[in-house]
Amino acid sequence: MQARKNGDIAKAKGAASKMNAKDQNASRKEALDEIEIDMKYLEGTIGYAIRRAQIAVFADLYKTIGEMSITPTQFSVLSLAADNPGLTQAYIATALGVERPRIVPIIDSLEKRRLAERVTSETDRRAREIHLTKEGHVLLKDLKKRFASHQARMIARLKGSPDNFLDELWNLAKSE
Repeated sequence: MQARKNGDIAKAKGAASKMNAKDQNASRKEALDEIEIDMKYLEGTIGYAIRRAQIAVFADLYKTIGEMSITPTQFSVLSLAADNPGLTQAYIATALGVERPRIVPIIDSLEKRRLAERVTSETDRRAREIHLTKEGHVLLKDLKKRFASHQARMIARLKGSPDNFLDELWNLAKSE
């Protein structure tokens, strides 16, 4: 019986490869509906719960700001640069927990769109300070409004105090 189920899933996956992503997800869910999968252990683990929550949060965020062609990391860089004008790209990478070489293409893309600019530091000519352009400030203002509605939707799905929940997540995020 198990081999039959696996064969059916393989057929469903083969047919799904010819569909778009939305149809593929629906097809996968239908295939999973045909069999019982015991998820008790995984659903009882904090890492799996956080990862699934992250997927849900990011899916809603992409619906909220995706049409603006901004990624969550670009949004974070714009926010940091607005709140800390002149912060170097190295400090931005550190603050976001991103490897320094990975922040370069993110800032490159913001520069290409004329949302941010790199300015050579007056105190250390090797360092590049990040500043938002006028266009960057305008876009960020709109993004923050959209983000506030996204945040409200996500908080509405939580039970208990949202502030306490965020505090607890930050306790987990702190390195020891």
